[in-house]
Amino acid sequence: MRLFSTLTLAGLSILGCHAMSSMELTKNMKIGWSLGNTLDANCADTLDYSKDQTASETCWGNVKTTEGLFTALMKDGFDTFRIPTTWDGHFGEGPDYKIDSAWMKRVHEVVDYAYKNGAYVILNIHHEKWNYAFANNLEKAKTILVAIWKQIAAEFADYDEHLIFEGLNEPRKVGDPVEWTGGDSEGWDFVNQMNELFVKTIRGCSGENAKRHLMIPTYAATTQDSAINAFKLPSGDNNLIVSLHAYTPYNFALNNADGAVTTFDNPSELDSLFNLIKTKFISQNIPVIIGEFGAMSRENDAERAKWAEYYTKGAKAIGVPCVIWDNGVFEGTGERFGLIDRTTFEIKAPEVVNSLMKGIGSTGPVTSTKEETSASPQGNETNANAPPMDANANANADANANNNNAPVDLPPKSLPNELPAEVPTEIPTTDNNNNNTPSTSLPPKTLPSNDNDNNNNMPTQPALPAPPVQPEQPTEQQDSPAPSGDYLNCPKDDWNCKQSMADKCYKEVDGCWTSQGDASKCEDIVKNCNKIWQS
Repeated sequence: MRLFSTLTLAGLSILGCHAMSSMELTKNMKIGWSLGNTLDANCADTLDYSKDQTASETCWGNVKTTEGLFTALMKDGFDTFRIPTTWDGHFGEGPDYKIDSAWMKRVHEVVDYAYKNGAYVILNIHHEKWNYAFANNLEKAKTILVAIWKQIAAEFADYDEHLIFEGLNEPRKVGDPVEWTGGDSEGWDFVNQMNELFVKTIRGCSGENAKRHLMIPTYAATTQDSAINAFKLPSGDNNLIVSLHAYTPYNFALNNADGAVTTFDNPSELDSLFNLIKTKFISQNIPVIIGEFGAMSRENDAERAKWAEYYTKGAKAIGVPCVIWDNGVFEGTGERFGLIDRTTFEIKAPEVVNSLMKGIGSTGPVTSTKEETSASPQGNETNANAPPMDANANANADANANNNNAPVDLPPKSLPNELPAEVPTEIPTTDNNNNNTPSTSLPPKTLPSNDNDNNNNMPTQPALPAPPVQPEQPTEQQDSPAPSGDYLNCPKDDWNCKQSMADKCYKEVDGCWTSQGDASKCEDIVKNCNKIWQS
């Protein structure tokens, strides 16, 4: 009996090093923070990436990231960090689609800022133009997905369960009427196949990847019934986590047009959200992470604090960790999701952050959840060269001060149709059966604004100065005046041609918006640009 007990304990000890299931992992996680509008920024139209692959990190107005940002946030109670990363523009042509070494090194450095301090890190692929969820794009998208993720997996092969891979960010039919309404069979099938291939790809890689925890989204990462019902979790793998985004209640959290409210006095939408997640996933032993949530500032921090505590308390009650979206924007008319000054590390909305922590019952700073582990050679090298906690602080002060109009987290949405593919602008759409109430799961985000005339590197997408565009009930697309360029003559499956035409078309959109021309004309051009991918 003594021998059995000794062997059993030894076996459990070995398993404990990395054998926890994803359900157990999510129970260990407390609360997360997203490094929004930074490594996910895409300024291919305004920057020459061949001259400096890493310049895109600051092109949406945020400062260069430092290790001190993460250690400061850990002291404030955050133990998980999502690092949205756009790889588009940073890899070469097929068949290898080789990721630029300078970009990979920079991503690795930023991952290490959190990972080597004992935090959980979520690394993903974010604002990509090659993975739009259309059937005629599936095979090409599969090829690129495998190539990109094999390289990322090899780069971080020796990193333990504290590094989580998220296969796709809000995959959807960009520019289609169902883009934000829960999708359709074409979109659902695309996402399910891409999720399955992502899992298969990582599991076939070396090192810790065979058992790494992986996040996979529903269509558009939405919680709408149709998308959740169509979602297929790959079988036979206990280390998979469903990725959902929920800026709920929409009118309080995300809506930046008519219907927006400044008070949180009706928690029913959140109650419904948590009940849905519990019923569809948690009760079925399927772990979930709400990878994006937030409520933009409307000079209503007391109300946001009430919302924050209710949200995180409700999510914790069903065992779901949440990752707050922070795009570094504090002022202006865009989506103001900023929480921390990335230069001084001062929490700018302390009442909100304190309530986030109160909801999960947090009582103090986060300490490392892992013992010292050896990292890959690249990891040790990049960490050695990482800037000290306060490096670049003075140099970045001016940039941080001028970031009031920085991009507002792209992915989700405030425009009716996706704008330049480089920075998908997402706009919550309405549910056909819900009396025009936007879906609670729509991710927030518009495009980086152009209000700052002194920020020459700001993205060219049109979020501002155009007046807010109200979400519309999806209807059949109407014919719009053709853009001045002839952009719709590419062969059906010639994606290089379509990408080139899309880049040119969206430049015309940018010129329209930045010249403060007629808003309806600009919107018409956007609609026609979106048709490029459907032709």
